[in-house]
Amino acid sequence: MKISVLGCGRWGSFHLWYAADLGYQVTGWEPADSKNFALLTKKRSNPYLHLQDSIFLTTDLEEALDADQIIISVPAQLFRGLVAQLAKYDLSKIDVVLCMKGLELSTGKRLSVVATEEGLKAKSVSIWVGPGHPQDFVAGVPGCMLISSLDEDVSVRITERMGSSLVRMYRSTDLIGCEIGAAAKNVIGIAAGMLDGMKMSGLKGALMARAPQEVARLIQASGGDWRSVYGLSHLGDYEATLFSKFSRNRNFGEAMVREEEMKGLAEGVPTSLAMLSLADRLSVELPITSMVRSIIDGETDLRTAIGQLFLRPQKEEFSVSLK
Repeated sequence: MKISVLGCGRWGSFHLWYAADLGYQVTGWEPADSKNFALLTKKRSNPYLHLQDSIFLTTDLEEALDADQIIISVPAQLFRGLVAQLAKYDLSKIDVVLCMKGLELSTGKRLSVVATEEGLKAKSVSIWVGPGHPQDFVAGVPGCMLISSLDEDVSVRITERMGSSLVRMYRSTDLIGCEIGAAAKNVIGIAAGMLDGMKMSGLKGALMARAPQEVARLIQASGGDWRSVYGLSHLGDYEATLFSKFSRNRNFGEAMVREEEMKGLAEGVPTSLAMLSLADRLSVELPITSMVRSIIDGETDLRTAIGQLFLRPQKEEFSVSLK
């Protein structure tokens, strides 16, 4: 079994490490102008892990496409450009697994939709989402993650191939709900970090109670199963995203409040705009997402926004209705 990973940053390097740990023949790829990849190739390590000697690293895309399965782990906003390159190749015998949690900023579209639009010709396309951080997995802390595909047989095949005692795999055929839920949890993570920065962490309970309903409405309006929001793709990922010290989105929200610089990508920033674009087309209200975006854009100060959203007196508890 040959597995290639396209995009070898934090999550991509974990997928390299994990696939090699499962005993597969593993190749990692990034373009030749990637300085971080050049450093990874030289040192065979990054701040998160050390790569096994068996892993082959290349900047030759065709070389990386000699695989039975391709795992893609690039920033969501760079995905269309990459898949446009991949569409030039016949991948009809290759399973493609998308490991990004985001929506396209310019269109608000899910990444599996982007793959279809760009004409990706693959044996299958699925997503790999759910809670976990490379630092925990490499340290031997087990977790549960999710494979979702429109085809149940595909989901079964990928979960059986990639599951282990370290990463127990679950599966779903609700690709819409799982993609939107996974992307949206990063925005909620930013909100949680803002609360931490304001020393209002006690409001995380209210955040966790309200956010799934907001996201469920967006999933339902998009044609997905709203119940997926309560699975591993969204609510099940809250501990890793809203509380963990390793969460980039939580760290971004906290750093923003404290007016500190944070290095690294926080996917929730562009995703918040993409969600609002999608919600506007579907006439869905996203008060938490709107609050996060208005604070990022400097349109509303955090304390005012928090007061408007959470601290209204004598407020009747929200209904569970999605109508």
